[in-house]
Amino acid sequence: MPYDYIFKYIVIGDGGVGKSSLLFRLTENSFRQGYIPTSGLDFGVYQLEILGSSIKLHIFDTAGYESYKPITRSYYRDVAGALLVYDISR
Repeated sequence: MPYDYIFKYIVIGDGGVGKSSLLFRLTENSFRQGYIPTSGLDFGVYQLEILGSSIKLHIFDTAGYESYKPITRSYYRDVAGALLVYDISR
């Protein structure tokens, strides 16, 4: 199916705040129990239609730990937006 728009988004934040859980919930319509840290980068696709336009979102979930920062920063280029996820209790 051809899309009218394709956008790249990135999810950023510290490790353990729920970035992967949000991505999995949005793209798979499910929720994972437990904590599984992201190694480097994870990727999901979300498709929607707004006012008759078909839209495809490429969503990149970044690892929140310092050791992965050089890898994840390269994915910041050409993004349409970023979702910052954080834990107010930390």
